[in-house]
Order: sequence, then C-alpha cells, then structure tokens
Amino acid sequence: MPELDVQTPVETPQDARNNSQHKDALNYAPAARPERRRERRQKGPRQVWIQATDANGKVIEEIQVMRDYSRGGFYFVSSLHCYFVGMHLNVIPSFGSLNLEFVAEVVRVEPKPKMAYGVGVKLLHARDPIAPHQPTQSA
Repeated sequence: MPELDVQTPVETPQDARNNSQHKDALNYAPAARPERRRERRQKGPRQVWIQATDANGKVIEEIQVMRDYSRGGFYFVSSLHCYFVGMHLNVIPSFGSLNLEFVAEVVRVEPKPKMAYGVGVKLLHARDPIAPHQPTQSA
C-alpha cells in the first residue's frame, strides 16, 4: 500500500506558551450548571390532554404530544400563544395504564421555529377523581 506524504505542523515555543495558557483558561472556566431535576427524563411520544383558562378568561383545551416527561413534569410544544409562567393547568398525561388528572403549573415557555412554543410543566398534585359522597338527610 502506498505511503501518504503528510506534513505535520511544527510547534514553536511561542505556540506552546499560547496553548498552555489556553489550557489553563479552560481549567478555570465556570462549570456547567448542575442538573436540578430530581427524576430522570424519559423521551418518547406520549399524549397529554391540557385544559386551562387564558388571561382573558377563555377556556383552552388541546391534546398535545409530550416530548419528554418524568414523574414530576413534562415538556410539550404548542402553536397556541396563551401559555405563561405561573399559569395553572388541568392535565391528563398518558403515563401508561394509570391516567390521572393533575393540577400543573407552567414553569417555562420558550419560542420555537414556525410560531410554536415549548412549554415546561411541573405536576403539582393529582385531582380527586371521585368526589366524596355526601349522604342526604332524611326528614
């Protein structure tokens, strides 16, 4: 097999000093932000039913696909421009065979291409699926 004639650059003492300073600067660079999530995120398409009331009092209802999810929350993309941080939602995420309704809070809204918005949601608590029975009073 023929040999390739490859030229390798020769490092001068000045280049060595600059590379050394560059490596030192990398060592003192701030560390990446630590992960704040408590649960591991799962990827994969799962549907979620979302209901809320916007700032004008209009009821919003849509079915979207979660991009990722965990026990504590999920992320989806919507074309509606009505979500804001702190907004409370009623959601039913499909986490398998147990589909409970949750009260959730929007914690992040980020613009996406093509007039879409990524929405991060934190699950606050499950709603009571069956209202407690109130016995009637007999006269």
